[in-house]
Amino acid sequence: MMTATNIAEAIDVMPGGAVIAGIDHVVIGVKDLDAAGTDFGRLGFTVNPGGRHVGWGTANHTIMFEHDYLNLLSVVDPSQDLNTLDQFLDEGEGIFRTVFATPESDRLCGWLERETGETPKTTDLSRIVQLNGDDETTAKFKIVHLPQDWTPGMRTYACSHLTPKLMRRSEWLSHPNGARAIAQVTVAMEDLTGVLEPYRRLFGNSAVIGDPKKGSVVVETGGARLQLLTPKVFTKEHYDVVLDKNLHLPRLVALTVEVADPKATALYLSGQQVEFVQEPDGTVQVPPEQAHGVLMEFARPAD
Repeated sequence: MMTATNIAEAIDVMPGGAVIAGIDHVVIGVKDLDAAGTDFGRLGFTVNPGGRHVGWGTANHTIMFEHDYLNLLSVVDPSQDLNTLDQFLDEGEGIFRTVFATPESDRLCGWLERETGETPKTTDLSRIVQLNGDDETTAKFKIVHLPQDWTPGMRTYACSHLTPKLMRRSEWLSHPNGARAIAQVTVAMEDLTGVLEPYRRLFGNSAVIGDPKKGSVVVETGGARLQLLTPKVFTKEHYDVVLDKNLHLPRLVALTVEVADPKATALYLSGQQVEFVQEPDGTVQVPPEQAHGVLMEFARPAD
């Protein structure tokens, strides 16, 4: 019989200390926050006003699901720390970060220190949250920075919510387009050599499948999937979409959102006069020009 001590010891030897629990949120870098809020509202998302990050020169709007969310992020004060968002936007709008979730930041830090021999860098982050009318409060987070070479194709971190009840209200979770969760984030890379071992270190051997030589690797994060593709394979798997040759790779290029009924989503988008195509499996695909640099897909839940 497993005791509490045995369970804790078992957790400690699992990848990520068993405390990276899927994708927490996807950050979409935009140049005009209000315009982006309007445009994502047109795509059928319920967009919340978000707020200003304390001590940083950024502000956001959020699109909340039950367990994850989208974060529309923009520069509001270039004289303050921007966490390289300004550099990203110099190339264009799109997916800036995919952030992993950690319910236990201290345990994750301990595991990383044992694995690397170095104390992980952490950041305390807070954001002003608009409640009712002019009322405001502060949402608080703890960020644990992951070694950059552990997540090939992107720079990322893990986020722990210290005030989770402030992030979700029932009226924020209902979306006219039927969106329910982040299903997948896709990274385009010129070469997938060397991607398997780092992600297996974080998520375990069985969570990382595919063949780098064939240009396709999938990482099961414990929530939404992370897909890594070469440009050629990306075009094959995304209905002949060709990546902009001016984009520097690697880059986060596509976001798949789970919906109950893609046909209903297509009907809604038609009513909003949003350009889209529907793939043979029913997936609805909105081009980057309609979604601030993001190839947006709406798909039914995976089997």
